[in-house]
Amino acid sequence: MKPRVLKYDIDGDGEPLILVPGGLTGWVSWIPHQERLGRKGYQAIRVQPIHNELGSAGNPGDPGYTREIERESLRLTLDELGIGQADFAGWSGGGKALIDFAVVHGDRVRSLTLIEPAAYWIFQRLGETEPELEEFIRYLNGLSGKEVNEDDLAVFLSKAGFVDGPASARDHPYWERAMPHRMTLSWLSKEVMSSETSIEQLSRIECPALLTKGTTTEPWGKRVVDLLGEHLPNARVVELEGSHAHHIESIDRFIAEIHKHLASVHTGIMTPHPGAE
Repeated sequence: MKPRVLKYDIDGDGEPLILVPGGLTGWVSWIPHQERLGRKGYQAIRVQPIHNELGSAGNPGDPGYTREIERESLRLTLDELGIGQADFAGWSGGGKALIDFAVVHGDRVRSLTLIEPAAYWIFQRLGETEPELEEFIRYLNGLSGKEVNEDDLAVFLSKAGFVDGPASARDHPYWERAMPHRMTLSWLSKEVMSSETSIEQLSRIECPALLTKGTTTEPWGKRVVDLLGEHLPNARVVELEGSHAHHIESIDRFIAEIHKHLASVHTGIMTPHPGAE
């Protein structure tokens, strides 16, 4: 596989804000946020990563898909849109991908909003162990390249903290939204979910960063956010009511927080990047 321009959808005018989804439902999760942010004067741009696009179409994960393809596809999309520098918001796997993107293409990133990013590698870098998280990662890696069935999805939603347990997953309101996209889990291989980012590189991401976590999120999920908040030099951490999907469950509060965050970093019109056409 090779990097390519991602599918994208634009709403509104103003400063560009790139919305990168998590690894399951993809860009549909950003629709209500995009509409509100577009009305607030931003050019809100939803992108659909390759693994979300192909997984949601029912295709099993391709072993040739890498985090480099994920990262460079986002760069190519910015070039296609003629955007030199933008604000970025990413949920879960999308947040993890944006950290990697900011390390390599920091000149393209004006600010970050990271919603419980799946930057689980930070525990290993700091010498911490989280047995429950390690079990979750092993389970997720085991789905790589395979057909993901309903039972697999139920276990994933439980381990990721969306539901109280696999038995209750099918009765949860999120189930109907997640089911059509379950094959995206087949794309989240160990290579895609890991990172080469070091703590030193993390400390050099100097753009303003808003990090959010949910009140009922798994303890290890909250810990990831707190550790990132400690090591990103210009970060603010906010806790919102809800779970791993708190930006959806508490959308009014989230929109208020990201609007405040972006208003604080906007200092002028961004000029096109030299590589953009």
